[in-house]
Amino acid sequence: MLSITLVGLIVLTLLVIAIFYLFIVLEFINPSSLQVQLLGGHILLFGVVVLLAFEDSSWYGFTFGLIGFFVGIFGSFRESPKTQKDHVD
Repeated sequence: MLSITLVGLIVLTLLVIAIFYLFIVLEFINPSSLQVQLLGGHILLFGVVVLLAFEDSSWYGFTFGLIGFFVGIFGSFRESPKTQKDHVD
């Protein structure tokens, strides 16, 4: 039962991140690079909590950590909205 719950959490996390990036692409939201990095940091910390809290779920915690790491890396390479406006003009 525990693994089904953790797989559901991973799927839900991936769904939320996919919606987040979809909203960025469709320009519904325009988060700063710091906000995207903080989202990645929160997901990474959640992976650490899962890793430490459950004995048999080390792969799930590691998966959450990797997802958070890659989200944070994506946030590091985003351009700020001010820089994007300067390139348009």
